[in-house]
Amino acid sequence: MTNEQLCSLVREGDKVAESALIENILPSIRITAAKIKKRHSGIMLEKDDLVQDAMIGVLRAVKTYDADTGNRFLNLCTDNCRKCDDGFSIFSFDAPPPGLDAEANITYADIIPDDYTKNPEQLFIRKETITEVRNALETISDRERTYLHYRFGFLDYEHHDQSETTAHFHLSLSRARSTERTALGNVRRALPG
Repeated sequence: MTNEQLCSLVREGDKVAESALIENILPSIRITAAKIKKRHSGIMLEKDDLVQDAMIGVLRAVKTYDADTGNRFLNLCTDNCRKCDDGFSIFSFDAPPPGLDAEANITYADIIPDDYTKNPEQLFIRKETITEVRNALETISDRERTYLHYRFGFLDYEHHDQSETTAHFHLSLSRARSTERTALGNVRRALPG
């Protein structure tokens, strides 16, 4: 049976014909969904979601198909699937959001929070803080500095807990706590402000 004949039966309420029609059209739907996914490669879209949206397009095509026009049903399905694709709104992070004045120079990137990006002021403060801590570390004894460098990972960027640090320096836990407390106190006193 052709897709056009199956479409007529589906309109009459035949569920078996509906299943057969979907099975006939599914390979074409998957190809169309893959093309849509490729077109929107920058967006995290699942192919299965696109296939589901395309199925909505098939159901719309069943309602609107007119065999008298001479068009193939599959062409109308593909067209409706592409129209479902238009439902995906793509915008630029550099564009101003609707409803905001374009002259205000506010973009989506400005109003969407980003935990991984710091503004220039935060970067400057972080750099200054690191510089101040390094200068303060230069004022304490070599023994204390070596202990803090290892404990807090200033040299290898790997933070070591107190038990690792005591094992590394062959210290008792009480001696390590005392050394750490003294060293941190000396660093705090050497910091400005």
